[in-house]
Amino acid sequence: MRTMPSLPAPRDMPTEVKVIIDAIGHSVRTEILRQLAERPLGVRELADATGTVVSQVRKHLAILEELGLVVADSSPDERRPGGRGRAVLWSTDVKRAEEVGRLWISYVTGRHSPDTAQDR
Repeated sequence: MRTMPSLPAPRDMPTEVKVIIDAIGHSVRTEILRQLAERPLGVRELADATGTVVSQVRKHLAILEELGLVVADSSPDERRPGGRGRAVLWSTDVKRAEEVGRLWISYVTGRHSPDTAQDR
C-alpha cells in the first residue's frame, strides 16, 4: 500500500477530529491500542508486539495518553525518565476509544455540528 502525503486539515474540520485522525491514523498507534485492549502490557512487550523500538513506543504512548486513549498503572509524576524503575503497565481506555470512534464516525457521516464540537 502506498503512503499518502500529509495534507493540511480542511478548514471546517473540528480540532478534536483532526487530533483523533493524527493519533489513530498511524498504524503503530492503532496496533498499540488493539494490543492494549486485549491485556495490559509494558513498553518492551509493545515494542516486540508491534516491531517498533522502545523509544518510538514511548512516543506513541505519550500521544495516545494525551488523547486519553491509553492509561498507565502509575501517574506521569510517578514514572521515571527513560523507563528506569518499576515497569509501567499500559491499557486501552475502551470507553474513551469508543467515544473517539463515535466522534470520528459522526464527522465522516456528516452528522456532526461544528458549533457543538469541542476542542480538546
